[in-house]
Amino acid sequence: MSNFAQRVLTGLVGAALVVGAVWVGGWVFAVLIAGVAGAAQFELYRLVKAGGADPLVPLGLGLGAVATLWPLVPGAGLALGAGLVAVLVGVLYLRRATPLADAAGTAFGILYPCLLASSLLVLRFADAPTWSDPDRFWITTAVLFSVWGADSFAYLAGRAFGRTPLFERVSPKKTWEGAAGGALGAFALVAVFKLTVLGQAISWLDVAVIALASGVLGPFGDLAESLFKRSVGVKDSATWLPGHGGLLDRIDATLVAVPVIVIYLELAHGLL
Repeated sequence: MSNFAQRVLTGLVGAALVVGAVWVGGWVFAVLIAGVAGAAQFELYRLVKAGGADPLVPLGLGLGAVATLWPLVPGAGLALGAGLVAVLVGVLYLRRATPLADAAGTAFGILYPCLLASSLLVLRFADAPTWSDPDRFWITTAVLFSVWGADSFAYLAGRAFGRTPLFERVSPKKTWEGAAGGALGAFALVAVFKLTVLGQAISWLDVAVIALASGVLGPFGDLAESLFKRSVGVKDSATWLPGHGGLLDRIDATLVAVPVIVIYLELAHGLL
């Protein structure tokens, strides 16, 4: 099976699993997102170790789960505060050779990807007064399809029209023309959701912001993760997903685009 076919098959299976969990909602969706974020966090810690630091992995993974699930866990903020103090005490008493890098790497893994991934829970369990539960399902699905679709549309547009590098130092193949194509494709996808199942639940301004975040900001998540990997001489964060590498490789754009979309929707609709 070609690499492209592997990517397509893996993507379809993953998309079906995620959308099914979004539909069920509740702790099923929460546990799935926490599991994905935890696996991606573990991959990030491998990169941190490849860079010469030694993060406190078990403690970091536990705090990462709390960071991901904070919308559903009372007192999560207090637990995170206590956990970060434990990180500082840990590097002190374990007599680490690189205590600053160890503490920083551990804390970064809690924020990225875990805290950023929690934005999907904020969106699915939003308390917006004008949204019904079906609205929350369709909006969450539309945002995910927007990010996923933007990546594919950007690839096609970049191959056909790409001339201006988005960030040449990291990836000369990613272009502004590709990002524009990704944003236009994402707009078309979210517009279909608005015209068919969402109606007045979201405005055309909402559609445009979701598309722009997916098409323009999403690629910067990919670029940032590529820079992390390149800095430690690693090609993929892992090899779990055929054709995709690791989970961090697969969700890097989502981790940037979705939090920005959620911040906007909080301001526009009041999600919390």
